[in-house]
Amino acid sequence: MITQDQFNAVVTRANLAPSIHNAQPARWRLRGDVIEVAASLAVVLPAADPSGAAIGLSCGAAVEGTVLALSEIGFGAQVSDVWDDADVHSWSGHRIAARIAVIGEGRLDPLAAQLARRFTWRGVFMDAPVRLFGWTREDCALVMDTPTRNWIAGLNDAASLGILRNRAFRQELLGWMRLERKHPRTPYDGLSLAALRIDRNIAKKVRLGFGPMWSLLDMFGRTKLLTAEAEVTMTAPVLACFHRPAAESAIDTGRAYLRFCLEVAQLDMAAWPMAALTDDVQAAQQIKEHLGIGADRKLVQVLRIGVPTGEQTPRARRPLAELIT
Repeated sequence: MITQDQFNAVVTRANLAPSIHNAQPARWRLRGDVIEVAASLAVVLPAADPSGAAIGLSCGAAVEGTVLALSEIGFGAQVSDVWDDADVHSWSGHRIAARIAVIGEGRLDPLAAQLARRFTWRGVFMDAPVRLFGWTREDCALVMDTPTRNWIAGLNDAASLGILRNRAFRQELLGWMRLERKHPRTPYDGLSLAALRIDRNIAKKVRLGFGPMWSLLDMFGRTKLLTAEAEVTMTAPVLACFHRPAAESAIDTGRAYLRFCLEVAQLDMAAWPMAALTDDVQAAQQIKEHLGIGADRKLVQVLRIGVPTGEQTPRARRPLAELIT
């Protein structure tokens, strides 16, 4: 039987999985030899994620992180995906994502070692060829030619600007950005200055530009300068278009997404998701058509991938008291 100390260690490890805006919506509880993972209904993103799909994806990554963490201490796991049941009654204030039965002895999953090494990188990438060593995935289209990368970079800038014109989205995003010098949540969640790769002077401009100055800047066409990332995007030697079956559960998609991210880390690379390209339905469809991704597939995420030019940023992670109930 798994002990409380082992459970605590598993949750700490599993919560290294990525999540939308680094909101970390997943919560855990132990019931005998079953670990329940759920989405906290207090962590909602009505502007960025009105359908709840991104929260489900985040919880799916946390579920796979739990399975990997269990493998590190010698346990096997059997996952029951219950996300589509939309059960918000069994656990007050939560939507159950999955139940994980801890079973017998399990093999160490080699990707578990990458949980601590995986990180997102928003800065420029090293100007050097990447070593993919024959890395391929059926659920990922790797774009490396300059014309297509340039096209996607421009599409991303246009999609980002369009989405940021939604005032509710900007306010929600600002709520998860830790732009103040001593924001009380910086060590725990959200997007820190270090993660965003901006200094305090730029942070002030972002706070004003995304806030009270947006309408005026947009009127004079200045918001493009505030949001454009094409120059940084083009430093990434690879743009990875991660796609999954359209009918797949958000949990299964999130589990696969974490493994994809860990494989990137295993290749000594880092990634940054360009979420606007999947938030914008038309942009996502254009990419699918351009790359020949079938209609039966959903474009989950487009990521810049390469060797970062700096060190891993300090992790902002919720304490156990916020993760376990």
